[in-house]
Amino acid sequence: MDASELLRRADVAMYAAKTAGKNRYMRFQPEMMKALVDRNDLEAGLRLAVDSGQIAVHYQPIVCAGSGTVTKVEALARWIRDGALVPPSQFIPAAERSGLIVEIGTEVLLRGCTELKPWLEEDSSRSLAVNVSGVQLQHGDFAELVLAVTESCGVDPRQLVLEVTESVFFEDDCHIIQQLMSLRTAGVRVALDDFGTGFSSLGRLQDLPVDTLKIDRSFVSMINTGTEQLPILNAMIGMAHGLGLTVTAEGVETAAQADYLMNLDCDSLQGFLFSNPQPEAALQPALDRAARAIAALRGDRVPGNL
Repeated sequence: MDASELLRRADVAMYAAKTAGKNRYMRFQPEMMKALVDRNDLEAGLRLAVDSGQIAVHYQPIVCAGSGTVTKVEALARWIRDGALVPPSQFIPAAERSGLIVEIGTEVLLRGCTELKPWLEEDSSRSLAVNVSGVQLQHGDFAELVLAVTESCGVDPRQLVLEVTESVFFEDDCHIIQQLMSLRTAGVRVALDDFGTGFSSLGRLQDLPVDTLKIDRSFVSMINTGTEQLPILNAMIGMAHGLGLTVTAEGVETAAQADYLMNLDCDSLQGFLFSNPQPEAALQPALDRAARAIAALRGDRVPGNL
């Protein structure tokens, strides 16, 4: 091959090494080229989708195990490309790499506050949860933006929950901590998403500005029959309660999993057992299904009106 092709392949290998976590070297493989082309195509398509308003927002109910009601709804970004749903695990990392996550996150927050305002106004204990990326938190005016959106939509900041992952705290970024503390002062709550999958010290947990732990679905999936001995789940929930935090388990798909978690005094449950994410037009039926499901688990009389 000529020198330009050699350098091009070396550049592709370098890009693959960076994507794999940096601080390493990798030899060029033909599939690296295809991966790079696919990645560039995905990011280009995502840019077009954002610019043309093709990013949709779906909502998933979260049930309160104690009261047997739907007290929270999580807003989730969805991208339908050429008639097929692009998995969030694919396009969200692409959005973070390209910076598009800032626009997507703002749109999800704005749409969520606008579309769920009537539901939130019916009961002050209800709340809307929105995922927030570390890229968004690095913007200096993020806290002001969030409060400006809630004010313009007429939503009480105390009814908003921002979900962040442990990774946003890895680098001890004081600015990020300050942003979250500022929002909490205004009444916004913070949830630590995908808890248990990160590598931060548990000793730091009591110092982080969070109100809720969301147990990752990988731990919930360990519950098969409901007769397992899973001390790690018991420890997680007990530790969180000891720190004054509430606990939500995500990825609940079976009654056995729900019963197991409720017996451990898990505060809230989220998953396909109650409802999969739905567009705003189908939200009320999803809320009804979720309410019936938690009522059946609790042995309550199914509520007739939400």
